[in-house]
Amino acid sequence: MRLLLRRPEAALFALAFGAYAYFFQAGGWNENVRLDLTRAIVEEHTIVIDYYAGNTGDFCVFNRHFYCDKAPGTSVLGVPVYAAWRAVARDMRPRGRMVHLGAYLVTLCVVGLPSALAVAALFRLAMRWGAPAAAAAVLAMAWAFGTLALPYATLLYGHQLAAALLVFAVALLARAPDAPSSDAARWTQARMFLAGLALGSAFATEYPVALPLAVIGLYALAVVRPWSRLVWLALGAAPPLLALAVYHTAAFGSPLTFPYVSSPDVAREGGLFLGLTLPDPRVTYKILFSFDRGLLRHVPWLALALAGGARMAARRAGRAEGLLCLSVMALALSFNSSLSTTPGDWKAGAGIGTRHLVASLPFYILAIGGLIAPPPAWWRRRPLRWAAIAVFAALVVGSTAKMVAATAVRPEPSGIDDPFVDYIWPHWERGEVALNPIVMHNGPMADDPQAWNLGQKWFGLTGRTSLVPLAGFALLATTWLVWTLKQRAEVLSQGGHSQVTTMGVRGPP
Repeated sequence: MRLLLRRPEAALFALAFGAYAYFFQAGGWNENVRLDLTRAIVEEHTIVIDYYAGNTGDFCVFNRHFYCDKAPGTSVLGVPVYAAWRAVARDMRPRGRMVHLGAYLVTLCVVGLPSALAVAALFRLAMRWGAPAAAAAVLAMAWAFGTLALPYATLLYGHQLAAALLVFAVALLARAPDAPSSDAARWTQARMFLAGLALGSAFATEYPVALPLAVIGLYALAVVRPWSRLVWLALGAAPPLLALAVYHTAAFGSPLTFPYVSSPDVAREGGLFLGLTLPDPRVTYKILFSFDRGLLRHVPWLALALAGGARMAARRAGRAEGLLCLSVMALALSFNSSLSTTPGDWKAGAGIGTRHLVASLPFYILAIGGLIAPPPAWWRRRPLRWAAIAVFAALVVGSTAKMVAATAVRPEPSGIDDPFVDYIWPHWERGEVALNPIVMHNGPMADDPQAWNLGQKWFGLTGRTSLVPLAGFALLATTWLVWTLKQRAEVLSQGGHSQVTTMGVRGPP
């Protein structure tokens, strides 16, 4: 336990998990249909959601039955959590409260927990690719709290879970760019099987991640030696993919039939395939810079990923890693900009950003790490180094403030031209938080908020004051993190077991 408490990964996990666990966002069409499938499996022992579909418009109809129109991974992973909760809370009244608390536990265990573990994994991965420990910790926290990862780690969607699974897979596959040939020993059969399991589960969770999965497959082909180990990668991916095929066959009659084929959503009609067209540059501009969904408008420091990825790719030692990051970023943008058969399809519903980019965000972070791994010549000049750190810190703090406010108030405001100016900041200034009135059960919907945070739930606090316990916890966890990084630096200065390479500091494999 003492060794665990001295590890930065433990502090990062605790910080992220505590923040993600603090919020319950209540319902919405996307969240509700995923929980509907979980409830149907647990309560009715079926994948048909006829009894539950009244709380959502995100469904598909096949053979006169209603089905979830999303990839089933998130819902299936929630089955044991919801089943255990239902066994404990069977007699709880009213029933709607039981369903909401069950939804909170499902979201926490299926989305929040893997997301927090992925923050620690991204820290390790950034170090393995050459970032010093302190810089890797900053990058991990910037992803966890300064991007769409924060709100989507508190929502019952598949996008942030898919992002976490991709991080796990790449962390298992990754090499140190300057590692000797003996580093090939890290690709054990167990490690490769787990990486494949993560990749297959990511596709079963969110269909569009097929694009980054293809790039990660090429990366594995480029770095894994001997190639025979790739068989174990395929074996690991097989179970979730076979389970997905069984689900598709049971629901839609064919393992290759996707639920969107039977969706009443007009956006899934036309185009080249299920509403997809060729990438539209005008839509790409809106995805990046529009007031309502602009990724770089709300999180401008992510623009550094292009320069960081290019710098990685320009060096022979990090070329595969740089191309991996740049390709995942480009494919995610291309997919999102291809959703243009209807005017608003690219927006991906209500929100403060387009959720189709969420799974690609860790690769932006890793690419930014390429700016300092290894440090450029100007980095040795203290004034320039501190000026760069100050600017980056200011940008990250600004985007974190936005993400925290959106997560606290309502991360999915709908029908708003500028979600921050027209909705989030006005409510924040009035001290109004946890505003979502949409229920996740099947009863009538009132106008009262159904969302809450733990400050309200446990301590009876109201308004912005309800976030004070979270702020206190974040301060303690950050202090713990700083202490662990200091301890690590002292061990390195005393010639500890961690290795120092020309790419930076990296821990044991």
